[in-house]
Amino acid sequence: MSFTIRRALPGDAEDFVSVHLQSWRESYAHVLGDEVFQRREADRSAAVEHRRAALAEQAVDPAIRNWLAHSEDGRLLGFASAGPARDSDADVPLELWSIYILAEAYGKGVGQALLEHAVETEPAYVWVLEDNARAQAFYRRNGFAADGTSKDLPQVWAGTGMVEIRMVRP
Repeated sequence: MSFTIRRALPGDAEDFVSVHLQSWRESYAHVLGDEVFQRREADRSAAVEHRRAALAEQAVDPAIRNWLAHSEDGRLLGFASAGPARDSDADVPLELWSIYILAEAYGKGVGQALLEHAVETEPAYVWVLEDNARAQAFYRRNGFAADGTSKDLPQVWAGTGMVEIRMVRP
């Protein structure tokens, strides 16, 4: 699969949100109920406006990094976002806020390229679902290891009983 990586722009907000929702469906349908996806779809307009503002913010704050992967035919395959650490107890200054790719791009190097653009070789951390073995293996291959910190995700955000673990690359 051939793809290109480029910086995200405010005009990419709609596609960004669409891929986010689709990748969630592909990755988490087995643990999230339909009501979560229905709620996300109902909030799509607000999500697009929020994403547009967030993408505009990177123009004034170079510490914020948003990257997109596009297929040869121009379709968005995935994205990665990173920026200053949001956890006061983090031992590294950079957080990979999110990285999502569509299932069709799994194993094609898209996730690797997005990670390399978003955090380069810098020390960083990322929150990963405790039951997402695929993502954890990906991060371990890239030098990340669980640091023993975990948190329950709020029910309003994701569902019930979901736990994230923090993985850190020193």
